[in-house]
Amino acid sequence: MKKVVFSVTKLGRNENKLKGVGYLADNDLIIACVSNQGKPYIKVFEDCVKYCNAVHNRPGEFKGSYGEILEIQVEKNGSFETREIEVNYNIWYKITE
Repeated sequence: MKKVVFSVTKLGRNENKLKGVGYLADNDLIIACVSNQGKPYIKVFEDCVKYCNAVHNRPGEFKGSYGEILEIQVEKNGSFETREIEVNYNIWYKITE
């Protein structure tokens, strides 16, 4: 595992930006987060390393775009149905170790 400093911006109507210290394990970026209710959880961006490219003239820095498809449940006419939505992120990270 490699230690990294990262910045992840969720794109869309509700843009959220996360930044801090995380880890690269194989091709995954692993970061610790806290939910709106104050509960800690681990967020894993699977295979995001292959979507990030090296930043010119900055050794150890990488950036790129990453997208994932999430399944959500939506209430419709008293019942729930499952829908898939696509969530896009801009990712930047710098390897520190």
